[in-house]
Amino acid sequence: MVIQKSKDLLIDCSMIITTATMIIVQALIISWFVFTKPEPCPRKYRVIQEQGGILASPVDIHRYCDIDYGGKFVLKDEYKE
Repeated sequence: MVIQKSKDLLIDCSMIITTATMIIVQALIISWFVFTKPEPCPRKYRVIQEQGGILASPVDIHRYCDIDYGGKFVLKDEYKE
């Protein structure tokens, strides 16, 4: 009878460890997405001078911003403050 109780306890402990491991892995994956998200290109680098920006023409956006994998403009490293 004692052997059966210890076996049940062993199964429960392994399930707890597995659940804890899954929670830790999920937290790491979510934090990776949150903290590695690049900052978007500010408005002043996306609009022309008549609208309050610094671009002479809309094509000049590539001087200040790059396109990331999601198809959004991201400020280049050399212009980050």
